[in-house]
Amino acid sequence: MNRAGERALPDLILLTGPTGSGKTQLVCSLDSNLFEVISFDSRQVYKDLPIGTACPSIEEQGRMPHALVEFLSSDQSMDAKEFSELAHQAYQRILEKGKVPILVAGTGFYLKAFLYGMYPIPDVSEEVHQAVLDLPDELVVAELKEKDPEAFQEISSNDFYRYRRALEVCRTSGSLTRFKQETIGGLLRSKDKFNVLGFFLDWDREILYSRINTRARNLLIPMAEEAKLVREKYSADCPGLKTLGYNFALDFLDEKMSLDSFYEGIAKAHRNYAKRQITWFKKEPLLQKVSWDFAMEKLQEVQLLVIKNK
Repeated sequence: MNRAGERALPDLILLTGPTGSGKTQLVCSLDSNLFEVISFDSRQVYKDLPIGTACPSIEEQGRMPHALVEFLSSDQSMDAKEFSELAHQAYQRILEKGKVPILVAGTGFYLKAFLYGMYPIPDVSEEVHQAVLDLPDELVVAELKEKDPEAFQEISSNDFYRYRRALEVCRTSGSLTRFKQETIGGLLRSKDKFNVLGFFLDWDREILYSRINTRARNLLIPMAEEAKLVREKYSADCPGLKTLGYNFALDFLDEKMSLDSFYEGIAKAHRNYAKRQITWFKKEPLLQKVSWDFAMEKLQEVQLLVIKNK
């Protein structure tokens, strides 16, 4: 029990930020005897694509264990519900070891599903799934607007994966919006009070974009080689190769674009993705907007507090 005036240990730590913000570097500076990471990144799940998804390296994972990275083949897919169930299991395993869980998130939707729960989406038949998958994007948008305009408005512009998922539900049960009246699951709903320490790594936009550009320049050829191997094994249409940037890698392999164009496409795509991540995480009330150095300082303080309470 903490004495009066003593800081309480957090039940969990949230570390979020856009791509290129240094989340992995930060958590790998901590003591893995005290902490473990659960990665909330919908693309780092692919074991065939560690380069293009900027997955923590083998050396980094040796310094700090990361759950939910590199466990799925590129011919498989996973939705937020399935991911959330695996994250709950990983969270419990970390607690059983007497460690503090750190949730490192680049995918805000998956993090939100885990923390706050999800509405109970009905099962969609393979027939409906395939029919919606075969529709051109413009017809998906038109039908969803007609069947459930509220659901359409809540989905980010040009997020055709979620447009299709919403339309599948509409074709199955009439409307997605009506399912939002009931929420199930959610870690923060499982007990009355959670002590959460949450950070959003905020960078000067020019510096962040420079970091993203440098990363993009360094991964071009390795990413293309990675894409080549996955295409040969599974096909260019496999779910893994729908990950951001691999369309450019495939075009480069097929000599449809130059190396410079490959770089420009990758860099721009990741800068735009960073913008969307920033917009998403800025809306999350659990997160403090902080610099990388401030987050490091505060996490080092938590580490000392964990040691003191051992």
